[in-house]
Amino acid sequence: MPRAAKISRARGFFAGFLFFVSFAAHAGGPLGRQGGAIETSHYTLDLFQGPVLASSRVTAMAGAYAGLAEGAEGIPFNAAAASQRYPYSTTRTDFEVTGSLTFPGAVENTDFDNNGHVGFGYRDFVFATLGGILQHDHFGLGTAISLQNFKLGKPVQFDAASDVKELTVRIFKVDAVASYGFLRDQVHVGGGLRGAVFTAVDTSAGERLLLGTYGVGLEAGVLWRPLALPLRVGATLRSPVLKTLDAAPNVTTNPANGDRVLGRFYLPTAVDLPWEAEWGVAVQVGRRPLNLPWTDEDTLPDEVSEPARRIDPSSPPGVLRLEPKKKAAHRILRRRYRSIAREKALFSFSMLATGPATSAVGVESMLTQVVDRSGERASVTMRAGTEVEVLPNRLQLRAGSYMEPTRFRESKARLHATTGFELNVIEWSLFGIFPDDNSFRVSGAIDIAREYFGWSLGVGSWY
Repeated sequence: MPRAAKISRARGFFAGFLFFVSFAAHAGGPLGRQGGAIETSHYTLDLFQGPVLASSRVTAMAGAYAGLAEGAEGIPFNAAAASQRYPYSTTRTDFEVTGSLTFPGAVENTDFDNNGHVGFGYRDFVFATLGGILQHDHFGLGTAISLQNFKLGKPVQFDAASDVKELTVRIFKVDAVASYGFLRDQVHVGGGLRGAVFTAVDTSAGERLLLGTYGVGLEAGVLWRPLALPLRVGATLRSPVLKTLDAAPNVTTNPANGDRVLGRFYLPTAVDLPWEAEWGVAVQVGRRPLNLPWTDEDTLPDEVSEPARRIDPSSPPGVLRLEPKKKAAHRILRRRYRSIAREKALFSFSMLATGPATSAVGVESMLTQVVDRSGERASVTMRAGTEVEVLPNRLQLRAGSYMEPTRFRESKARLHATTGFELNVIEWSLFGIFPDDNSFRVSGAIDIAREYFGWSLGVGSWY
């Protein structure tokens, strides 16, 4: 081949290579290029949640809870939490109810989703949790429910970008699990369903439903809590939830290409709550053991409970009748529990991996109709927290930190600092629903990071 022809062929190859590189760098598939206008519905809404939104205890410990997995508040972090008994539990059948409220405090100039852009007003932002557990012997059923509600208003410079100026987003999540404790409750294995409901409403002029969907996935978890060691190790897997969307009747659907349009506002065709894999470890130092064996009232030997039985105050006049055995057993077991040393320092660590989302953007990107790709690759969140009881049987203090990853191209990870407290306030049976010596607690937490501030309050039983 002549030299001139070789040079010409090499130039053509090099030009083609540059064209391919340029195309690969700028082509974004049906969604379009980064920073361009959204002109299609063939994209996904990524519902990844970076900040820890949970109960006050979990928030104060920076979300490092997969290895602890205690109570109903532990269900979203480990599906094996439902069968783990609290150390004060004494009955064969037991239950727990808990709840909390979280209020992100930075309303203006916030970067809640850590996409590198500020100016969006997150108004009426409330995150509420409610959970419960029912336990019988070594088996447990549990449910954790959360509701997230916020109004997202666009900055002024985006007002002409679409026909929607303000979104109200509501995300309702449910974790319903069952678990069982093996080997004297040293190993707990659980699994169940992970469900979610998502709705987006245009509130710029009244309240107009744009889209909504619901979906169900699976989750499974395991917890190892050896009685001989001040150590716990836990892990859990969660499948993706949600995909296809149902558009509201007032949304125009183009049968030719599947676009869903409200004026100039392109709605997504899918919402993705990606898969998750989480593991954690907890270590406790001090006089208080981390893993206590569970003993119920019915299995306490008669030679221990019989001498402690008292006269039943409901006995008829002139009749001395002893109280039921289980009442004496309850007092003995509760006395044993209260005699255990309270001094402790608990350290917990966890890592959460979240899967990618295909052709996805964040909620702010959907509102502004500007492409800001989210979840192009899997992300990892590192968490660490500590808990110390500074006033025995009265006050616990907590602190932690976590590195929140970003799911966006034009941002970076940010470090959070968390702290909180739990205070034993009153001993009350709540009109006979709980044991007479049940103690209630109040708790609070704050979470601070770049362009983010959140605080929460909670109530529950002291243990």
